[in-house]
Amino acid sequence: MIDTRPTERTRRITSEPIGPLLARLTGTMIMGVIAMMTLGIVDTWFISLLGTSQLAAIGFIIPVYMIFVSIALGIGMGISSITSRLVGEARHDAAARYVTDAQILALLLSVIIAVLVALSFKSIFSAMGATDQVLPYISEYMYVLILGLPVIMIAVICGNTFRAIGAMKTSASMSTLMALMNLALDPLLIFGPGPFPEMGMKGAALASVIAATTVAAVAVYILAVREKLLLFTLPRLRHIRENWEELLQIGVPAMLANMMTPFAAAIMTAMIAGFGAEAVAGFGVGARIETICLMVVFALSATLPMFIGQNLGAGKGERARQALFGCLKFGIVFQVAVYLLLLAFSPWIAPAFSADAEVIRVINTFIYILPLTYGAHSVVILVMVSLNVMRRPRLGLFLIIIRLIALYLPLAYIGGLIWGITGMFAGAATGNIIAGIIAYRVIKKVCAGEDSLLPVTA
Repeated sequence: MIDTRPTERTRRITSEPIGPLLARLTGTMIMGVIAMMTLGIVDTWFISLLGTSQLAAIGFIIPVYMIFVSIALGIGMGISSITSRLVGEARHDAAARYVTDAQILALLLSVIIAVLVALSFKSIFSAMGATDQVLPYISEYMYVLILGLPVIMIAVICGNTFRAIGAMKTSASMSTLMALMNLALDPLLIFGPGPFPEMGMKGAALASVIAATTVAAVAVYILAVREKLLLFTLPRLRHIRENWEELLQIGVPAMLANMMTPFAAAIMTAMIAGFGAEAVAGFGVGARIETICLMVVFALSATLPMFIGQNLGAGKGERARQALFGCLKFGIVFQVAVYLLLLAFSPWIAPAFSADAEVIRVINTFIYILPLTYGAHSVVILVMVSLNVMRRPRLGLFLIIIRLIALYLPLAYIGGLIWGITGMFAGAATGNIIAGIIAYRVIKKVCAGEDSLLPVTA
């Protein structure tokens, strides 16, 4: 018998008052996001205790690793867009078939990616500007991380699936479990107290892999047993090919859009590397701070597509439209408040990560400039995920290309030539503002038509 809980979740999502419902769902997701974002900060802090070279190594690794995560999120966006609408249409069996096929596709892709990364990562990091002093620490971390890429992919895909069906508590619980396990294992495997081996960078990577493996196993069990969204019978080859094609119609543009951010971060890191290892270390910390500042928007970007998708599936396009523009306004106001709070605590943030004067200067420069534009950045994020679930993923990809390739990186480069690393951050901030304005105008135009929220692939 098919579980009836997804139907009850959908009833609430398509009928309860929009504001309180989104606040409750996003609040649930925030707990998971806080756990994962805190993990990123604490993980970086533990590694910083090993030395500046190790901290610089993780600064190089983060954007490359995020490219892999972006691929997983792209596939997850494809399955989320399709599954949320199928759930809204009360077609649970079809949703289960798509979820199963997506898991198979994700596993195959992750193995291929792991092999490619293993063969090329040294060349990649050298091209990014990693020095001989930093490369050995990068290698220590990457050799362990590569082995865990398939389970990390499955964990990410499962999280997207839980969110697509409205099971926010389950998604948040999985994120929290991963963070807690990682936080517990980090000091044990990095520094080796008592009977534990002192593994340094290898230990940091191993902690992440063990945590991801545990979460992937638990999540797959829940999807299969409680939600009945994993099937253990293979369809005909023609059917699975059709499902993969539909998933990839949304997943590939979403994947490319998600990859743009870490790709741009990698290029930004390479540009900053020209100012020294201290600058890279400071920028790495700044990237973690940025993630924390945007955590509520990230939680909302996980909730909003599900809400839009299920309401579209239920034929309630106007309700989806109201939620979208309400979230855009909230994101702008909230990020202004976050910036003011960040300024208030700025004297204590940088020294917590490094005693090096130059690293502290770079972190403080980052804090004073870039977070001021996160309201505009939030508009781009929310518009992009909304366009994906509205089956306009190519338009979402176009917006990300405009923001990063046409604005963020060129303006950062020009600013760096004029005013050093301060100018680089100022140029990137200017790109954020212009991109936010463009994204808002685009979504207004998309939603202006009478049938603008109909699911049309474009």
